[in-house]
Amino acid sequence: MKGLVKYDHGPVNMEVRDMPVPEPDSGEVRVEIRAAGICGTDIHIYKDEYPYNPPVIMGHEFSGIVDEVADTDEYRPGDTVTGIPTTVVCGVCRYCVAGQHSLCDSRLSIGSGVHGVFTKYVVMPAWALRRIPEHLDLTIGALSEPLCCCVKAVSIRTSVTAGDVAVVTGPGPIGMLTTQVAKAEGAYVILTGTSADAERLELGARWADETVNIEEVDLLDLVRDRTQGYGADVVYECSGSAAATRSAIELVRKQGTIMQIGLHGGPFEVDFFPAELKEIDIRTSFAGSLDAWDRTMVMLDQRRIELEPIVSDVVPLTEWENAFHRLLNREGMKILFEPVE
Repeated sequence: MKGLVKYDHGPVNMEVRDMPVPEPDSGEVRVEIRAAGICGTDIHIYKDEYPYNPPVIMGHEFSGIVDEVADTDEYRPGDTVTGIPTTVVCGVCRYCVAGQHSLCDSRLSIGSGVHGVFTKYVVMPAWALRRIPEHLDLTIGALSEPLCCCVKAVSIRTSVTAGDVAVVTGPGPIGMLTTQVAKAEGAYVILTGTSADAERLELGARWADETVNIEEVDLLDLVRDRTQGYGADVVYECSGSAAATRSAIELVRKQGTIMQIGLHGGPFEVDFFPAELKEIDIRTSFAGSLDAWDRTMVMLDQRRIELEPIVSDVVPLTEWENAFHRLLNREGMKILFEPVE
């Protein structure tokens, strides 16, 4: 089978290679990949800004069909599934016991620590799989994983309720999904971006109460106007931009919450003094969790979230170079790979 492999440390160092078809061990399931999404984490791996174990097949967002099972009756061949990227954990630490597998010190995830889904087949432990709702298009189901990250950040790691004003910075796929989840929780959502994000902001208007080009509108004035001068109840930073994180401290109200979702990829300086004076709750959220996964699948089953409009392209795996370059240039939205023979 063909797989997109990060074969050595350093920027890029990726190529499509012939790889052996994996065989499931006891309790594992082999999944035939139908679609696999490029995540911001994959961009960080491309740029050598995120830990990984080369040579490794990249990719962790996927949808597929169960191909073979080994000593488990949880799934059968033909089941349509997606899955939790964190597949290697100790299983006994306080985080594993609580279903917070991404925080386990022994954690390895598909696409970085072990072979991922930019290929034809992947082997997963049965406990890490989730069935895709029947009404959901199988290809679109690959967005379940980024949605789960947003559900964890919005619905579990922060407290946002009806009447709250939420600012979402960064109109990429994570920003779009965060906007939808925050709306589902009852918030008034302001989605922000720059002139380079014009098309993305136009799409985001489908879900946000307001979209703002921060190069044309004074965002701080607008937020104060919408909040009787207090500031946003919560700011969801989804861009991974140091400037956006700095501005979040200014935008949020006293005793409000900043939720950092986007990964920065490197260190940066920030003036923490204003945050201290405002008693801001600064939180982060990384990957998903078992409770977030279960809630995500319920929300999809209830048709609470739209995924299809976020997919801009579905391309063969062999077109990976163009796909990565487009995303680096902020062209398109979510690009999915189809496996190749």
